[in-house]
Amino acid sequence: MPRKRQSTKSRIVKAAWNLFFKNGYEDTTVEDIIAASKTSKGTFYHYFKGKEALLNSLSYLFDQKYEELYGVIDPALSAYDKLLFLNHELFYMIKTSVDIKLLAYLYSSQLITKDQKSLSDHKRFYFTWISEIIQTALDNGEFKNTSTTEELVNIYAMYERAILYDWALFKGKFDLTDYSDKLLPHVLDTFVEGV
Repeated sequence: MPRKRQSTKSRIVKAAWNLFFKNGYEDTTVEDIIAASKTSKGTFYHYFKGKEALLNSLSYLFDQKYEELYGVIDPALSAYDKLLFLNHELFYMIKTSVDIKLLAYLYSSQLITKDQKSLSDHKRFYFTWISEIIQTALDNGEFKNTSTTEELVNIYAMYERAILYDWALFKGKFDLTDYSDKLLPHVLDTFVEGV
């Protein structure tokens, strides 16, 4: 899977979410985002109707993190260890750079939006790469072939969404990465033994 060059849209999303985390959503202006992303007003409005539209773009930030990890992960790792690594790194990024209130807003908006639900869009890089990892594990016998790739991908993604939902629901009262580092091996063990 070739590594993608960072797009203008991704640069705007990353700049916006960094500013939301640093300054808060309310205190971040479109002008701040334009300056931080080194784009023009026209370019910003080409991709987004306004600041509110960026709230549903958090999944792009997640994909951008996965694209960064794609370039540094050890290809010799087992699928089990790759998934542990990816989950840990993504959740560490979330807990250290995503405002928990905005994460909660994203989750609630996904339930009521009439637009495409970005968290379940299987065309995203996240789903493509997780599918590739799991398919390889099924092909080489690392994961028991009692479920399809799609079924295991859905379980893995559901696990991640559930942990993030609870973390937002309980307003970060537990350490996101530590909690997931303890629980995810139990999920992956079922992939090894068969679901």
